[in-house]
Amino acid sequence: MELNNKSKILRYLEDENISSVMNDTKWERLFQELKKIEWTLDFQRKDLDETNIDTEYWDGDLYHVFGSHQKIEWLNIRALLSKQKGVLVESEIEDNTAILLEALETSGVPYSKHGSGVRIWGYLRQGVSPEWENV
Repeated sequence: MELNNKSKILRYLEDENISSVMNDTKWERLFQELKKIEWTLDFQRKDLDETNIDTEYWDGDLYHVFGSHQKIEWLNIRALLSKQKGVLVESEIEDNTAILLEALETSGVPYSKHGSGVRIWGYLRQGVSPEWENV
């Protein structure tokens, strides 16, 4: 089902018994805080109507990720930067997770830890119960 308007999203949520975690105001607050530190971030996004996600793909463009935020089931965010040291020298990883966590606390958005970053839940399906970090 193509979820391309609000009424279809609402119908899908009701049919699938999915609970909302975020609203437009929370997404906007999160976006405003992440804009300040976007140079440190990578994103993975799963929409409500997606079944297969490429877990290897990360998108560093905040503006790609936040389009149609009403459809975001979850959003993974990591703040790890790879810094090239040279052709023959292995890259150095700079961990900016503390900056990310500060932005999340400022925005007041609930999140859970996930892999090397955090997960923002837009919606929860039945049986999904995250371990919240800041609720």
